[in-house]
Amino acid sequence: MMKQLSDSLHVDAKYYLTAAITPGIYSGNIRDGIKTELFNYVDFFNIMVYDDFNTTVPYRQHSPFSMAVSSLNYWLNTRGMPVQKCVMGIPVYGRPSGITQTNTTLTYRSILSQGGSPLSDSAVVNAGGFSNYTIYYNGQPTVKKKAAYARQVANGIMFWEFGQDANNDNSLIKAACDTIGRSY
Repeated sequence: MMKQLSDSLHVDAKYYLTAAITPGIYSGNIRDGIKTELFNYVDFFNIMVYDDFNTTVPYRQHSPFSMAVSSLNYWLNTRGMPVQKCVMGIPVYGRPSGITQTNTTLTYRSILSQGGSPLSDSAVVNAGGFSNYTIYYNGQPTVKKKAAYARQVANGIMFWEFGQDANNDNSLIKAACDTIGRSY
């Protein structure tokens, strides 16, 4: 089915076929359902290197740099994804750890508006009926480190999601662009 879709989209070289995929750090049907033959049909794989959260384990970052390294290593080296098709995903939001995930995810912009620092990866915030809980996100230093790493080993980065970013010098997307020498 993906071959037929790829063939249809590539007529006249008008369209790309992309897929957002699991970070690949946990074994199981979601990861293992992505067959290696798809590498032949999909133009870019946006690897979602985020949402590694736990509702029962507190103080856990949902998108640490170590996850980016493990994820790209899995897809590029273990599975053999072509480097030119590998795009690392970076979150523009934060998640708590150790509590329910219902209405507790916040945009990066909202985290900053509650006093979070663009130079940190965690902040104490209020959301979803919870007061003074710690939310984990990627601040500018982590995003810069991830952007530099992706530039070395992959073919790009993508953000989930552009509209959640700050619209000033605290921008995560601007930090990544500055790191890789691109204009924002």
